[in-house]
Order: sequence, then C-alpha cells, then structure tokens
Amino acid sequence: MSLNRLFWLISILLMLLFLTLTGRIVSSEWSVYERSTKSMPAIKNLQLALLVEEALAAERGPVNSMLTQESDDAAEVVPRLEQARSASDQSLATLHHALQVQADPALAPVLEQVESTQQALAAARKEAAPLLAGPKQQRDMAAVGTALEMMAHAIGVFAPAITTLSGIAVKSDAQLSDGLQGAQLTSSLRNIAGQIGSVPIAPVAAQRPFTSQEIYAFSKLSGQIEQLYSVIELQLHAYSGNPAVEVALNTVRDQYLGAGLGFLDELFVIGRSTGNYGLSAHDVTARYVPKMAAIPHLRDLVLAEMLKQADYKNRQAAYVLWAATGLGVIALGIFMLLMRVIRQRVLRPILDATDLFTSLAEERLSTAIPIPSHDDEIGAMMRAIHVLKAHSLAKVGLEKQREELIAQLQTLSDTDFLTGLMNRRAFFSQGEQQFGIAQRYRRQLVLIVMDVDHFKAVNDRYGHPGGDQALRGVADLCRRYRRKVDLLARYGGEEFILLLPEIDLSQGLAVAEKLRSAIDACHLQLDDGQIVNVTASFGVAAFDCEAVDYDKSLESLIERADQALYQAKHGGRNRVVASPQRKVDESFPSSDVPV
Repeated sequence: MSLNRLFWLISILLMLLFLTLTGRIVSSEWSVYERSTKSMPAIKNLQLALLVEEALAAERGPVNSMLTQESDDAAEVVPRLEQARSASDQSLATLHHALQVQADPALAPVLEQVESTQQALAAARKEAAPLLAGPKQQRDMAAVGTALEMMAHAIGVFAPAITTLSGIAVKSDAQLSDGLQGAQLTSSLRNIAGQIGSVPIAPVAAQRPFTSQEIYAFSKLSGQIEQLYSVIELQLHAYSGNPAVEVALNTVRDQYLGAGLGFLDELFVIGRSTGNYGLSAHDVTARYVPKMAAIPHLRDLVLAEMLKQADYKNRQAAYVLWAATGLGVIALGIFMLLMRVIRQRVLRPILDATDLFTSLAEERLSTAIPIPSHDDEIGAMMRAIHVLKAHSLAKVGLEKQREELIAQLQTLSDTDFLTGLMNRRAFFSQGEQQFGIAQRYRRQLVLIVMDVDHFKAVNDRYGHPGGDQALRGVADLCRRYRRKVDLLARYGGEEFILLLPEIDLSQGLAVAEKLRSAIDACHLQLDDGQIVNVTASFGVAAFDCEAVDYDKSLESLIERADQALYQAKHGGRNRVVASPQRKVDESFPSSDVPV
C-alpha cells in the first residue's frame, strides 16, 4: 500500500473514531435534553391533574355536608360549595386546555377522561341540585345515596387520568419515579384526610355518638393515613438532602398527623361514649381543614422540586450539548487542519521526493524540483535533491557527449574520408541486408560497379590533390542521381559501387547510362582553376532468384558486375555493360512466394 493511501486510511479511521466518540457524547446529552424537555410538561400535566383531584375531593365534602345536615347548618356550607365547584371547573378547564395545546397523541386518552369527568361531574351536580334545594326531612335517602355515589363516580372517572399522566412522566424520565410516586401518595393522603375529616361532621352536627359504621370508617381511614405517611417518607428519601422538603415533611407530621389528626382522635373518643362534643360542625371544619394545608404544600413542593431538577437537567444538557457540538466542530477543524499540515509539510514533500528520486533513477531529468519554502528537514532534503539532479544532469551531459563521440566514430568508421560516401565495409554490412531481403521475398535488385577511366593519368597530370578533387566530383554526381533507398559507396581507389533495390536490369542499365552521360559531360574545376574531364565505365548485374544458377550471395552478384565492368573497359571504356541474364528454372513459376 502506498504511503499516500496509508495516510488517508489512517486519517479516515481517526476521523471516524473521533466522530463516533463525539457522536456518542452528543447522543447521550441529547437523550438527557430530550428526556428533560419531555419531563417538564409531563410533570406540569400531572400537577394539574392532582389539583383537579384535590378540587373534586374538596367539592365532595360540602355536598356530603349539605345532603346530611339540617337546612340551617347547610346554609353555612353553600358559599364553600360554590367556591369548590368553581375551583373544580377551573382546574378541569385548565388541564383540558393544556392537553389540547400540547397535541400529543399519547395524551388523547387523558383528554377523553377529562371530558368524561366533566360530563360525570355535571350529571352528579344535576342529581344533587333538587335534593340540596329542599329540607333534609323531605329528602329521599335513596336519592341522596345515588347523588353521593354519582359524585364519587365522577372522582373515580378521573382517577385513570392521574395514573396515565404519572406513567407518561415516569416514561419521560425514570429518575422521577420516586418523586412522582411521592407526590401521588401525598395527593392520596390529602384525599383520605378530607374523607376522615367528614366522618365526625354528622355526629357533631347532631350531637350524638358515632355509629358503628362511622367508627369503622374512622378507624380504617386513620390507619391508612399512618401507613401512607410512612410510605411517603420512604419515597421522598431521595430528597432527604433538600431542607425545604424535610421541613414540609416535618410540618405534615407535626401539623396534620399531630394536631389535625389528634383533634379528630379526641372527637372520636367522645363520639364512642357520650357524644357531648361541645363544638358545632362548623367549628370542627374550622379547626381541622387548616391543618390539612401542609399536605398539598408538600405535594406542590415535591412537584416544584422535580420541575426545578428537570429544568436544571434541561439547561445543563443543552449547555453540554452545545459545548460538545462546538468543541467537536473545533476539534474536527483542528484535526483536519493538522492532517492538511502533515500532508502539505511532510507527506506531500516525501511523495514528491519519491517521484523525484524515481525520475532521477529513470533519468527523466526534465522533472521540475520545487523550491523549498521552509527551512526544515524537508527543505534540506529538497536542496539535496537539487544537488543530486545537478550531478545527474552533468553525468547525462557527459554520457551524451560520449554517445555523440561514439556516433561520430561510428560514422567515421563507415564513411570514406575522401568522398564522404559509405566505405567498403559499411557497404557490405548494409548490402548484405538488402540482398537477404531480395533473396527471401523474391525481390528485384541491381548492382552497378563503376570505375573512373584512366585515373592514373589524371593523378600523373594534376597530382594526387587534383585526382582527389576529381574523385570527389564524381562522388557528388553519383549522390545526385541516386535514390534515398540506394546504397552508394567508394569500393576502392577510383572504383564506386551502387546497390539499387526494387528495379530490374533494364532500369538499372538506364540509371548507369544516365550517370555515365553525366560524368562524361561534366567539367570538373580544380582548386587552381584547371578543368578536368573524366569518364567512367560501368558493369551492371541484376539479381534473379528464378534463375537456375542464381546468385547465392552478394559477393557472387558483385563478381558478375565486375566481369561486366571488365568487359566495358576492354571494350573501349566510357560505356555500360550488363552481365548476361541467368537461365530461368521453368520448374519454379515466377511468383512473390518467398523461397
């Protein structure tokens, strides 16, 4: 794996790890924030529901009193009843509005129960209205019982709403379980306190002893109160460090269980014997009801403390959430900046240096080397690469000079120093290749050997420098009349040789004749101004692979051309003579199929 890929792989893994850890923190704090956000309205809903329960219980007390007391006593209860009914209606309406505003599907059953409670309460009031309007002596006790049962039924219809709202609150935040149960138990304690407070009202109003049913009801409710208070203390143990809650608990114990319930116990003792209470029903209510105020105060205090804790958790979670998100973004930015710096200052230069070393090793010296912008280890490495490149360039320059020198030596070794034409050795090297191609692929090939006539006389008359100039002039004429594919060489002394591929004998004779005529008509001017006229004799031989005794080698073809040259010289010179054609082997038809 390349260093670049390894760097990106490690970077991505580290980034994923960082994002995962940040995500876990944000997710955890978001859960706390979401729970606290949901728990606050849930607690408020439960608080409103407990107030409804308290209001319904408060309304039930005056109704019981008015249905069981004489008309003159009932007149004192009418204002309290109207006030209780108003409180019930207001608390139900407040809860109903709060549930509607939240528009939570989970609250739909509670909303239905509130509406059912309102309907049941209206029916109970309608049932009690004619009974409350008439004197007690004329009341039908069965109708009174029905009215009381309908009032109790209205309270019972609302009870599931409290259970549902409590469950929603606990579901929103399980840590609220103890406080919610404590608040519910406190509300139940308030209801039972109201019920036990209504037990002695009738005996005191009639100044009679307790009946057996009243004794049983009082004893039962008294035991429930003691038991409920013990459970409340256990449930609110989590708030033991809260001074306000501890004071409220002690107030309930001292003010209600001590003074309020103690007052009822005194009435209970009198009611079990003489029935001479020395108090009116109004006096009992006036002395007992204020003692109950400590109970709803404790309930409201616990709910307020839970709201306070939920609000604190919400604000704390929001702060941590924003802080974690902000720090996460900052840390991510720093991480990305660090990765960029590492890539730009360390990894990228290392990769560039690797490419540069590879280029230098492969002698690709045109690759540009960046100028280091920092005076650090990477910069020192780049400067060293610059020095290495300079040395490599110098080495390449020396090698190029050596190769050029070798090429020059090769050219010199293949070139005739006087005429600049190919020398004999180079001609045979390339001529063998051309002859092999013609032989293999049955191609046509013509070889011309020419010799300058009476060249010795030219040397004797004009000297060797003049003879050399004459040879160079003949060589220039030969260059002018040859094709690019033809091989032209100085064969030796005043003798030249041409190899013409892809032409037949007649075409070769034409080339030789054209060259002979050009040499014959040319007036060569020497350096001293003298004019030299020379002629040349030509021997021409054509390669024919279809002949019975075709040439097996280039030397054989040259030998036949030499023979023709010999005939030309002995035939009077300044002429072209062709080597006779070989006899064709008729058993092999002419074709382009290689031999």
